[in-house]
Amino acid sequence: MDDIAKLRKSLDGYMREVLRVVPQLHVQGKGREVLGLVSGRSEAEDVEIGVDRMCEDILEKWLIRAGFRIDLHSEHSLRHIGGDGLPKYLVTCDPFDGSTHFMRGIPGEWWSVLTFWEASTMQPILAGAADIGRQELYFADEKGVVVETPVTGKKVKVFPAEYSTLGDYSVIAAYLMTPANLKVWTKRTSKMLSIMHKNFPKARLWSDGGACSYPWLSRGLIHAYVMFDEPRTEVDPGLGFAWAANVGVYSVDEKGMLSDYQFQPGKSSRRVPWLVAACNVEMAKAVVAAILA
Repeated sequence: MDDIAKLRKSLDGYMREVLRVVPQLHVQGKGREVLGLVSGRSEAEDVEIGVDRMCEDILEKWLIRAGFRIDLHSEHSLRHIGGDGLPKYLVTCDPFDGSTHFMRGIPGEWWSVLTFWEASTMQPILAGAADIGRQELYFADEKGVVVETPVTGKKVKVFPAEYSTLGDYSVIAAYLMTPANLKVWTKRTSKMLSIMHKNFPKARLWSDGGACSYPWLSRGLIHAYVMFDEPRTEVDPGLGFAWAANVGVYSVDEKGMLSDYQFQPGKSSRRVPWLVAACNVEMAKAVVAAILA
């Protein structure tokens, strides 16, 4: 079995276990206890809870089985797996995306999202996402993105949308669940919202986001994800889907210039002042132009 096959086996095992265990934890009323703060975040924005730690522990167990020296860059910690020396692979992971919902007992948008990187080249090689609520698994590699429904065994290859301009079909995502995020986002995007209200009243805003946005971008369910002051830990786990589906992820300056976002180990607790991820660069430019109109 080659290296990629071993990593794929660990990814597969991890995601299927998370898909099974988290709903059980919810039914039992467990995993909601607050364990600590998230680096670079306020308590009002996010905290680490029991389900976060449990998922991260499960992932470490499966990565150990792969048999490699791996650095696990989680939203909550950096774990060195497989002994001393330089890592052969890196993993960026949001072990449980949706913890603020889970701790409140809200059964919606529970995800685990991760990307595997070759340490020597800093290139993605695999990615996975478990949509726990919908019981779906996403697998991404150099061949593209496949969605599996484990209960039926059905597998479908998916693709990002091909739209290049805003329209009535547009679905723009952003994480708007906190008053602070909502206040900043609506202020910064007020011109785009006016344009959409006037010209594209059938367009929609999806008010949840974070790492789970990238599987949905790769599947064509959303067309752009727009955030301001976005934590890098919400971006890095999903970058394998951007790579596999040829989706663009950009840092935007105040003049609207786009530059490719890059994963940078050691900077996980930092933020991106203005982030736009989109199904293609034309859509990204269209969104930025509307915001700056």
